[in-house]
Amino acid sequence: MPWCSRSSLVLSLFTAGVAAGAPGAPCEEGPVLIIGSGISGLVAARSLQHFGCPVQLLEALDRPGGRTHTFSSGPFAGLEEGAHWVHGGTDNVPVSVLLRMNNISQVRVGGDDDYEGPRQRLRLFDASARPLDAARREVSFELFETAMAAATAYAEGHYGRLDHVAVAEVWDLALKVKYSKESRALLSWHQKVSYEQDSGASMTELSAVAEYVEDYTDFYPDRSEGMEEHGDGFVQGGYSALVRRLSEGLDLRLSSPVTRVDHSPQGVSVTLQSGERVQGSAVIVTASIGALQAEGIAFQPPLPIEKQRALRRLRMGNVAKVLVKLAHSARDFLGAYSLGFLGNGTLSYCIRARREGKGPFLECFMGGHEAVDAEQMDLEELTRQVKQQLAPLLGDADVESVAITRWATNPYIRGAWSFVPVNAIVQEESPATNTWDEPVVFEE
Repeated sequence: MPWCSRSSLVLSLFTAGVAAGAPGAPCEEGPVLIIGSGISGLVAARSLQHFGCPVQLLEALDRPGGRTHTFSSGPFAGLEEGAHWVHGGTDNVPVSVLLRMNNISQVRVGGDDDYEGPRQRLRLFDASARPLDAARREVSFELFETAMAAATAYAEGHYGRLDHVAVAEVWDLALKVKYSKESRALLSWHQKVSYEQDSGASMTELSAVAEYVEDYTDFYPDRSEGMEEHGDGFVQGGYSALVRRLSEGLDLRLSSPVTRVDHSPQGVSVTLQSGERVQGSAVIVTASIGALQAEGIAFQPPLPIEKQRALRRLRMGNVAKVLVKLAHSARDFLGAYSLGFLGNGTLSYCIRARREGKGPFLECFMGGHEAVDAEQMDLEELTRQVKQQLAPLLGDADVESVAITRWATNPYIRGAWSFVPVNAIVQEESPATNTWDEPVVFEE
């Protein structure tokens, strides 16, 4: 998940600064305040605490974890509202290490770097709800992979001229093939799942420069044929088990939104929405970029201009998860692990939670503007559209309950995770450029 790399970066920043025992280190002068108790904030707090630093976390929500949350009650108890898979399973160094350190196990479900679950268990349905046979499904992957390779090759060959180019334009320039109607539909579905549901933005919004930069790590080192079943895992007991373990023994204040940070070389003063002021030697900001861009927190004196520019250059992508509880009599979907729906239905990609031992549920994903539109629907209308789309597949079985995450409309989150838009400068995409010489440290 996107926060995995952020957590490890926080850990390295703090351990490097504190373990060195530099004179005047913030933890020697008072508590370090941490805004936000997502995984980054929790790992930062535990790391500092390990080296003897007093820490206080200030969380706007009424629970820790941020976008990492497992439903504990209601019809979807046990399902993940936010962070879901451990991408790459045990090859995912930050998360797997963190889970092992906290005695939490993970269960493999398969998958590769494109889709969760073994490819042969993906069932694709056309716009008339008819299943594509295995041969056509494989053709769809070959089509997408060939197109992706052509787009990547084009981007690598023209990298120095892509500063103002979107990913969609790269594809248009690279692909000079006249596709059939069916091929266009297949390609469009793969693009939607690979880009919009991964970044939370459309291909017309994504910076080509940023998209084709080599990944800093690879959670899927073995891409050979037959290894697709050995990719991803999920957390035993849900990701909230990790949140609870990381939260133990920390000074954590919930329902405490921060509205202002006053800072100087002598320390910081943080003002809460209630008007209360909290003093500290330094502050670490792990709050959502979306919330910061919405001016949820004011800084005095203002942040340096380079940091303001970096914050403006990022965007928050929107990814929503639609959870569907099915009647126990729902058919088995022919042994599928994941389902893909071509066409213009509300749902485009779902996984069957039963394959993860969680009963007759579908966990469906959408990204970009589709996610925002779905979040803005009232639950009754969303349920009606979901039932209408699934009716040809479920037969007489009913949809019992529907829920949707609403990260984009949460004032303390305002999106799923960040992405780099067209015209952003890659070198300035991250505001996490602080050192311990500064009283305000960012991590997002």
